[in-house]
Amino acid sequence: MPDTIPADAHAMIIGAMKCGTSSLYDYLCGHPEICPSKTKEPEFFSKNERHGINAVNYHDLFSFDGSKHTYTLEASTGYTKYPREPNVPRNIYEYGILPKFIYLIRNPFDRIQSHYNFMQWDDHWTLDIIDHHLINTSNYFLQLERYKPYFPMNRFLILDFDDLKNNPSGLLRDIYNFLGLSHSYFPDHYEVANQSPMSGIEKKLKNIKIDRLCSHLPASFRHTLRVALGKIFPATKRELTDAEREYIFNQLRKSMQRLHELYGIDIQKWGFGP
Repeated sequence: MPDTIPADAHAMIIGAMKCGTSSLYDYLCGHPEICPSKTKEPEFFSKNERHGINAVNYHDLFSFDGSKHTYTLEASTGYTKYPREPNVPRNIYEYGILPKFIYLIRNPFDRIQSHYNFMQWDDHWTLDIIDHHLINTSNYFLQLERYKPYFPMNRFLILDFDDLKNNPSGLLRDIYNFLGLSHSYFPDHYEVANQSPMSGIEKKLKNIKIDRLCSHLPASFRHTLRVALGKIFPATKRELTDAEREYIFNQLRKSMQRLHELYGIDIQKWGFGP
């Protein structure tokens, strides 16, 4: 039986989607003081994420051993998708745990493009690239504000996707310091996980009815086949137009300024200035 987990022995990567959360989760899972979740994105405290898993008790997601583990770890990007997920911070608080939160952020325009292109693989996806759901997910100040009534901000570590990409070992050191973990472990390789597929590939696959032809095959094999075909067919990604960028800029401008003022985030490199 897993050990009882102290209320403050939880760490959560709470997003943002398409900011490297899968890669960071993979890097951290190898640390001997980390007890990873049985699935990367359980979405236990979310209500509208279809990829979550069913679990009655949050602690059932972990095989925690108090003799060696300091923190549990999961990475549910639905935890920073307000207002689509309206009550995540309250749900966490009312469950009675006091996690430490790791929040990866990224150039908001790049994040929206990546989010949109990634979702083209989902047959249920119908949203436009400037839909408010995508813009709100890039509104990092809005997402953090939802947590402030429930958790002190010293339990949050805000990290930049660029640092994860360019200096992953340095970023891990920052996380180890934040969590009070030893610096004894670093991955041998830093590989990118969960990269966005190309929307152009998906359209070509649908045109040749590959999904119908392979519907009887296991999902894992269909995914492998898609990746293989993706190397054959030329693919294009949807990019924001100048008009769409201007619209997003106007939607996010005030929140980005507040993000800079309260959290010291460099917003000028994203095109948002004082």
